[in-house]
Amino acid sequence: MGCTPMFHRLIAIALLCSLSASSFWSDARANPTATGAAVYQTLRDRGLLEDYLNDAVGEIAGTLVEASGHWPGYRLNGPYASGQVNIYLVDSSRLPEANVLEEYGIDLAPYSIRGNAMAHEETGILFVDTGLLKSLLVAAVLFGESGVDTPMAVGAIRARGIGAFRQIWDPSVNPALESAGYADRWVMLSSGALAFILAHEMGHIYLGGTDVSQRRKPMRFEDKADKDLHWACSDLVDDRYRAHQRIEQDADDFAVEILSKIQFPDGVLTRPLLRYELGARWYIVYSLSDQMVETLYATESQNVLSAMRQLLGAEVYEELIAARPSSGKGSIHVFFPKSHPANIRRASVSLGKLDQSPYSLYHDEPSSTSADIALFEMVLSMECRNLEERRRR
Repeated sequence: MGCTPMFHRLIAIALLCSLSASSFWSDARANPTATGAAVYQTLRDRGLLEDYLNDAVGEIAGTLVEASGHWPGYRLNGPYASGQVNIYLVDSSRLPEANVLEEYGIDLAPYSIRGNAMAHEETGILFVDTGLLKSLLVAAVLFGESGVDTPMAVGAIRARGIGAFRQIWDPSVNPALESAGYADRWVMLSSGALAFILAHEMGHIYLGGTDVSQRRKPMRFEDKADKDLHWACSDLVDDRYRAHQRIEQDADDFAVEILSKIQFPDGVLTRPLLRYELGARWYIVYSLSDQMVETLYATESQNVLSAMRQLLGAEVYEELIAARPSSGKGSIHVFFPKSHPANIRRASVSLGKLDQSPYSLYHDEPSSTSADIALFEMVLSMECRNLEERRRR
């Protein structure tokens, strides 16, 4: 039976639409601008963007972008803008388990972004988990206002969940979040920590955008022990795995270069000081504490667990142990997650360069984080020995 002219026209229209859609998605995969636009559309259409303290995040991002001199501006939770730093805030707890951006070569899933920030160098997109923002803020308030040690504060957040602290991080419950001053202690801590994280990821965008060899690539390890040793015990691994850490070091140095240019606005303090230094240094302690909590679920060493109990306090330690999975990860790579600046030794070395600024709090003086780093080194050394012993069995 022959086809009618109308049928032929419908087929032609269908084919044209199919080719147009195919062409669009092909372009999106090959063209950074098209990819960026498609990423924003996907996040928006699926309701995955979260507006959380956008004014505060945007002010920090804008200050960093201006100080860097590398971009004309930034875009926060808005349509993709080519050539700018595009920042998308997502709540990792609302992300589906499957990677929602897989077709664009971007790994965005709960496991990759939870508690982290990460950059996609080709498009200049920076993803930030709002869970990280809330946790930083709560820990800063508990430490800065209530005198709770940072490890205990971070441990309590992990044990009880961020929802238990809504009275602190939710602006509708805590209006002080939107009326606080630059020099309030918890503001300096949380904003400086976020500034370091954002500046580090901007470093990946800038360095990876100008030099393909500076882009982070997924690494493949021959066995689980190699993966563990790469993240925790760098002196025990092959040279081919050290390139990743060099890239991260360069991003840390980029971040510190930006932070060293930013002082408090005129009139805030009685003398000029670096605005984000205190919080950037505190971020080392925060990140250290978060990784120590993860260690409870990974280590097999009783010595390490004993050190954790002393660091976190008995009450928080017992809460975390009660929630410990029945089978640990058996991996120390938790000390050095891939998607944000978490190598404490590396970050502390870079941040130490801030001492050279005449506007540094610690100009010609030792940093207050020295004792925390020493404790971290002790625990890390114990776990590396534990890993090496297990490897020889």
